Amino acid sequence: MSYENIIETTERLAAELILFDPDQPDSIKTLLPILKSIHTQCKSLDLSSEAAQIMKARHIIDTIIKDGPQAGSNLLSNLDMIVSNFSGKLKNMDQKENDKSVIQKSSQSDDNAPNDEYEKLEEKLNQLSMLVAGFCPGKDQDIAETIRNVDDLITISETIEPSTFYDISKLCKQYMTNMNFSCACNTKPVEEGIVLLKSILSHLKRREPFTFDYSDVLELLEEHLTSKETCDECVEECPENASESKLEQEPDSTPEKLSEDDVEILTDFISEAEDNLNNIEVSLIELEQDPENTDIINDIFRPFHTIKGVSGFLSLDKINRLSHATENLLDSARSGDFIINHSATDAILESVDLLKQLLDTVKQGLPIGYRQEDSHLDVEILRDKLKRLQISLTKGEKEPLGEILVRRKDLKEQDVDEALEIQKNHPEKKFGEILIEDKKVAPAQVASALMEQSTVKKRVDSQVKVSTRKLDDLVDYAGELVIAQSMLRQQTMENSALSQTVSQLGQIVNNMQNIAMSMRMIPIKATFMKMIRLVRDLSRKSGKQINLAMTGEETEIDRNVVDALYEPMVHMIRNACDHGIESLQERTEKGKPEQGNIDLRAYHKGGNIVIEIEDDGKGLDREKILKKATTTGLVTGKEQMTDAQVFNLILSPGFSTASQITDVSGRGVGMDVVKEGIEKFRGHLNIESEKGAGSRFIISLPLTLAIIDGMLVRVDDEKYVIPTITIQKAFRPGPGEYFTVEGKGEMVKDRGNLVPLIRLNEIYETSNHAKSVEQSLVVVVESKEERRALLIDELLGKDEYVIKNLGGNMDDIQGIAGGAILADGKVGLILDVHGIFSIVSKK
Repeated sequence: MSYENIIETTERLAAELILFDPDQPDSIKTLLPILKSIHTQCKSLDLSSEAAQIMKARHIIDTIIKDGPQAGSNLLSNLDMIVSNFSGKLKNMDQKENDKSVIQKSSQSDDNAPNDEYEKLEEKLNQLSMLVAGFCPGKDQDIAETIRNVDDLITISETIEPSTFYDISKLCKQYMTNMNFSCACNTKPVEEGIVLLKSILSHLKRREPFTFDYSDVLELLEEHLTSKETCDECVEECPENASESKLEQEPDSTPEKLSEDDVEILTDFISEAEDNLNNIEVSLIELEQDPENTDIINDIFRPFHTIKGVSGFLSLDKINRLSHATENLLDSARSGDFIINHSATDAILESVDLLKQLLDTVKQGLPIGYRQEDSHLDVEILRDKLKRLQISLTKGEKEPLGEILVRRKDLKEQDVDEALEIQKNHPEKKFGEILIEDKKVAPAQVASALMEQSTVKKRVDSQVKVSTRKLDDLVDYAGELVIAQSMLRQQTMENSALSQTVSQLGQIVNNMQNIAMSMRMIPIKATFMKMIRLVRDLSRKSGKQINLAMTGEETEIDRNVVDALYEPMVHMIRNACDHGIESLQERTEKGKPEQGNIDLRAYHKGGNIVIEIEDDGKGLDREKILKKATTTGLVTGKEQMTDAQVFNLILSPGFSTASQITDVSGRGVGMDVVKEGIEKFRGHLNIESEKGAGSRFIISLPLTLAIIDGMLVRVDDEKYVIPTITIQKAFRPGPGEYFTVEGKGEMVKDRGNLVPLIRLNEIYETSNHAKSVEQSLVVVVESKEERRALLIDELLGKDEYVIKNLGGNMDDIQGIAGGAILADGKVGLILDVHGIFSIVSKK
């Protein structure tokens, strides 16, 4: 018996305890999975008193978490003492065991088992896998042969140090022996044991220590060992046994109540796990481009390892088993047993999706304090798929070149069969060579299928997680500070000495505000990466070849704006794939490349971030849109409309020109939601399209939702803020520059063009008397390629304003985007130019 593994885990516990910061009591939760692992190992080694000490440590940690920073230092001292005494006792016990083994194994080298023993173990493990795979309960011959095979593993590994392989083999034998005398027909614990043994053997070959947590496998094996019940219904027919076994193992339908501590731990776990899974999706996209990059594989492996460990401690069985199976696949890949290919990526993505569903199920139970039933989610099919994939890839069964070319739509299956027939008669020729000679594919296509591209791994700065609520509060207080500084500046303008000090204060305040705003800025890359996954899935579903190219993914934007962008982008990418990009046959007939392209761009322009989604598909059909709009009554058909105005009709609720409804799009639901979602955050959507050439959707959103750059104007006694981004020109109309046009109302002349005039005093009813246009000022503003002139009394100056919600029933007032506290302490209304245009159009 060796205590090496449990000693190593205890040392890791001691190291984590040293790093614990008492001012951050929540960080001690990282010790809980380690304690769980140690407790399980104590039980497997029959160390009852030591297991009790670990439970004491768990109770102390629970108290520290509950009491927070107020927890007494004596609790931490007691915890440190328990861990120290536990570690010392284990080392003494291990030393005694080593002294005994020296006599028994004096003829054996203490360093490593010979390579031939490893080869024997590998051969026996493969035989055991086949036996267990074909095992049928009730057949004595099957189980006897399986036990003999495990006996061979025990004999061969008896002299190998550390004894982890030997200990697990003995536990597997005990389980199999128990199966021989009872009705424990479930072989899954043994299957898990075999996977674990293979992983341990892989580390032994590389002479690396096996440091991973395998407590869940030990629990599986020991759980069934403790069950002494027998069943007389076990017969020789496997299907019947399986059905009976399922009936016997039906769980209690009564939901388990969660304690407050459980809810808190589960909340933290779900939050971290969701972040990890999102990061895994991004890393998998990178890994597809560079499948041998061990840094990326490790970035994917570590989150799965964390999810597996913590979920095991929290008794989230399905999450634990699925993440464990995925972790095993990735462990083999990072060990160099195989290279991650397309099939492995698909399987890992399936695992990510299913884990997200399982986490959602757990999350649904937190508000009511009960664990939710997850029987509707089956992880066993995917686990089996991951295991089979791991075995096939480890054996070197790589995806053939022909399948890669067929998957990329560069080749037809018939061409593959013909090339294979030629290769039978000419075995000296390579498959790719035959395809090129027959002109089935271009040399570049073969080279692309074989070539492994490398991407530069960028250095990631260390980060600290901060609550978004704290960031929002910081931005709000920075805004309040700006307002207070502006008011102070106005009150001290007559005192030159004090005014200079206030000016310096203003620079400091502005710097603070900029830093606070930048803390809430994040790259849009994560959202863009999700679009790659979306296009990838839609491309396969539709049978089209679609490539998504990205530029400007490092562009930074307010995290709240990122959230606002996600749904509109999903809708438009779906439409581009379903309606925009033509089928292979259509593109060939039009002389276009078989592969359709979608370009996703992000860049800053003025105070806005601009997102462009452009495709080279069929484009928008102006006549078809007008015909549909006339049929539905949106237009009469007699209007003279620009292309932009016609294309904007597709943003109307329920509008769709699709001839058939698919499960992707075509129901007329989506583009109106896109428009509402963008305009809700003071954004605009413009559409450009050319029939037969493609379409471009341009989303423009403010960089931040907290600050606006605006021009302060006065109308009567009221002050308004006009967003600077909308202003084109401000001037006083001279003689001959003011007109009234029949049917169109008042107009002013600007650069030879007539611009409709809007009187703000009439819209907001600040006064009823008609003002002389030539004695007032006009500000020419633009929204969605439409220009109008606002009549004002005075320009007061340009500044940055902190946007405030008006609250209550004033949030949805058309033409008003919000309020701002001005330097004199009064409130000025921020105008929504597009909303004002809509008000005028309805009159």
